[in-house]
Amino acid sequence: MIDRSTVAKHVEVEQDPVARARREAENGLKQAALAADIIRTHIKDPERPFRLTQGILLQLHHAALEGLHPLAGTFRNVANEIRGSQHRTAEVWQVADEVAHMCEYVTTQWQTQSPLHLSAYVMWRLNWIHPFVDGNGRTARAVS
Repeated sequence: MIDRSTVAKHVEVEQDPVARARREAENGLKQAALAADIIRTHIKDPERPFRLTQGILLQLHHAALEGLHPLAGTFRNVANEIRGSQHRTAEVWQVADEVAHMCEYVTTQWQTQSPLHLSAYVMWRLNWIHPFVDGNGRTARAVS
């Protein structure tokens, strides 16, 4: 099996493996609750079309990495690579624009594309961009 994990220089906030695992589990629950709140907010006001925004992504990312990484809730400011993959992630200066384009696509296609299509698109595109130092997969799954 090929190791396909993100490699980036960063400092982890929580060093103890047991405390880290506990925090990751707690954060996963917080992130799921936040995603559910975002969905409920949209459902309450069906007249107002859903808009995927960078702010939503950053909130979900923050929920996943709070107390685990100093850059929780921010786009990466360093280059990164994915071990075991030939894919080159977006350059640091491209990240915000790439994420904005992804959000715009989802927003403009919200009424015409299927939920499966949009979910798959977000999962692929967010992981292709890899906008975070850590937590890209967790955030992509929550958003999709």
